[in-house]
Amino acid sequence: MLEYTPVQLQDATLGVDHSMNEQDDDESLDSQRDSSSFWLAMKMASSMAEVRGVLHRFDVPEEEFANRFPSLAKLVQGLPDETAPSA
Repeated sequence: MLEYTPVQLQDATLGVDHSMNEQDDDESLDSQRDSSSFWLAMKMASSMAEVRGVLHRFDVPEEEFANRFPSLAKLVQGLPDETAPSA
């Protein structure tokens, strides 16, 4: 019969300084949580107007978005622009 030995998980962030400093404000997507929220919001966007809103909320310039997140930029590239008149 096989014996079960439980494994104790350790905190991967043990010893990491979690305090925020002023530089954190400049790089709003550096934290894992912000980055995940950004990705999710972009994947859920259904129009370019929503994409621009997400970029504004996370303070990411459009040029930086295309350079820093090329796969997301490609994903949202074909979304309709709600501000354009419908044909």
